Amino acid sequence: MLLKMGHLAHSIDVRASRLEAEVPKMIKRAISIALTPLKAYINVLTARVEVCERGDGAIDAVTTFKADVVELRMDVDHLKSTYFTSLFGMVEIPNDSSIDILAYFEVPLDTTEDDIRADVAAAESEAETYEEQLGVHEETIYESLTDLEEVMVHAAVQTSLKDTTMVSSSGAKADETPNTDALDKWMCQP
Repeated sequence: MLLKMGHLAHSIDVRASRLEAEVPKMIKRAISIALTPLKAYINVLTARVEVCERGDGAIDAVTTFKADVVELRMDVDHLKSTYFTSLFGMVEIPNDSSIDILAYFEVPLDTTEDDIRADVAAAESEAETYEEQLGVHEETIYESLTDLEEVMVHAAVQTSLKDTTMVSSSGAKADETPNTDALDKWMCQP
């Protein structure tokens, strides 16, 4: 069991180090995707300015517009060159020699064997959890069944204890069956 836990911990460490290496690339891709429409818009504006300069000569408005476009390009270039991982802070590594922390390049590649072991352990854990849940569910059902049986027995006892000589609303006793004349008399009463 300890060996499996060690393999699982190692596998998690390998995956974490790979994730740390991929996060900056993911951020760069996201920034590039977000800035691509802006860059395309700037290119369109630049083309318009160039057309205006060729046709009408340099007008003050066009020159101002061109300066704005140049400023936008510089902003986009600045955003692309910003090292965004520095914004997230640095992870401090303890100077404790009893802790072995491998550098990214020292961590061996993950193998499918570790994944299979982790999958088997996860499946076993899920099976145990399912069995426990099933046991709790069955216990609840049996408790409910016992309660239901008690209610049914109580109702049967109450029914058997009723006085069978009670007079019904027709004037006949509960164990008697009235004939049609008695029924007619009862229905005709005001």
